Amino acid sequence: MVVHPSARFADAESAWDNWQQTRFDYKKEALLSWQQQLYPFRIELAQVMQYQLTHSENTVAKIHHLVGPTGETNELYTTGRGVTLLIQKDVSENAQKATVAQCTAALSAGNCVIICSDDIEFLNQLNETYEQSMLPSNLLITLPFESYDSVLESDVRNVGLIGNKEMEVALNRALAERSGAMVSLVCETDLTELPVTRDPNLVLRFITERTRTINITAVGGNANLLELGSSTH
Repeated sequence: MVVHPSARFADAESAWDNWQQTRFDYKKEALLSWQQQLYPFRIELAQVMQYQLTHSENTVAKIHHLVGPTGETNELYTTGRGVTLLIQKDVSENAQKATVAQCTAALSAGNCVIICSDDIEFLNQLNETYEQSMLPSNLLITLPFESYDSVLESDVRNVGLIGNKEMEVALNRALAERSGAMVSLVCETDLTELPVTRDPNLVLRFITERTRTINITAVGGNANLLELGSSTH
């Protein structure tokens, strides 16, 4: 039975809800288990995965403590955005590396991933090794290349392209016409030099920054301000 892309999107979105709340150390352990499964079959792809995972840890694993001018604790941290759609138009070895790089960065950031590609052997290798890893079900979903139009109609939050400049322009236009949340577009169109794939900060293209304030010392000050409005003043 053929499952419609919208149903597979719903599966991915359900998996994302738990994944984006998972601590980074567990994400790292699960992703490393996938990398280790991939290594004996495709060393070059496992090395790309390791590169992005190492740099992702340096970038998004830590919580940054900000200045609290009134005594509060302010923390800056990152979360995933939601479902990431990766469109792999090219089927070369470098295109496979680019897909693995974006997939690893997106998962490290706390997103789930749908890959649309007709590179069947490559997708089979990803799926087989993924299923043997510690990663949760439906965090990675693969579909035929032609399915990307249908997936774009759903609430994707990141789009990655591994292809050419013409398709980059077309995707930019399609995303600009969408209503709802803005969608980040990451494109690897130089499949010789692979500048995006080699970017140590690639994970930053798949995150949302958030702040958390814990009010401690300022509570007493707020109470004093309320007292100024009492009938005795």
